[in-house]
Amino acid sequence: MIIKSCLVCEFHEIKQDGKEETSHCRRENCWSRYSRCVLVKALEKFLKEDSSRQDRPSSAFTHMCSRE
Repeated sequence: MIIKSCLVCEFHEIKQDGKEETSHCRRENCWSRYSRCVLVKALEKFLKEDSSRQDRPSSAFTHMCSRE
């Protein structure tokens, strides 16, 4: 799997993982899907998208309480 956000990184390279091409991080010397960099990017994206939905209940508990 090639990770699109890694394509602009200077440490990114593409390696063979079995039969498929996979993103590899030279800085952390691991597959990009396991890198801290991708973890941070995913968390930032999640928080950005989650904060844009502030009008929605934030948990199942608040969702259930609003029905009463």
